[in-house]
Amino acid sequence: MKQSRFHAVVAALSDVIWAGVLWLLCSLPLVTVGAASTALYYVTAKCIRHERGSLTKSFFRAFRENFRQGTLLWLLLVLYVLIGLANTYALGSMGIERGSALYYLVRLLLLLPLLLFPWLFAFLSRFQNSIGGTLKFSAYLALRHFGVTLLLAAELALFGLIVWLIPPLLPLLPGVLCLLMSLSIEPVFRPLTADQTEGDAWYNE
Repeated sequence: MKQSRFHAVVAALSDVIWAGVLWLLCSLPLVTVGAASTALYYVTAKCIRHERGSLTKSFFRAFRENFRQGTLLWLLLVLYVLIGLANTYALGSMGIERGSALYYLVRLLLLLPLLLFPWLFAFLSRFQNSIGGTLKFSAYLALRHFGVTLLLAAELALFGLIVWLIPPLLPLLPGVLCLLMSLSIEPVFRPLTADQTEGDAWYNE
């Protein structure tokens, strides 16, 4: 019994790491981070947590199916950050003081993608909607569950800090981070999918 449980834990840990490696490989072009993140959350929730389907096949299927929207949403986040950085530089060029309210407001707005990122691609992995609809509903979830949002942002920031300090850990951490985030996101999604019975509704199990 103990040995089989140990093997199950090792197998689950291997799946988590492998999912993160797939994310890393598919994110290398950088413009595909959104599609890769959508696929990572999908296999984390379905294949790792619910033990349904082949992890690798499911990852690449989700990657293909969400490639367009995932890529566009990711590029929108990147564009938002670039505009925010340009505004920060412009304020400095205009002589706006570092301690002014406007200076801190612009810096604060730069944090919005950090708050939205986890909800955005988790939502895209589960629900079908337009790009605008996905953005609006993800923003609604981020505000409606603001405590969870802050926790997700802290986890994402911690991940970035660890990778910054110990770069060799990068291949090992994305799957672990996504699994950790799913523990907070799935309880929020469950009421939204409770009445869905069409198809393979593994998320209601």
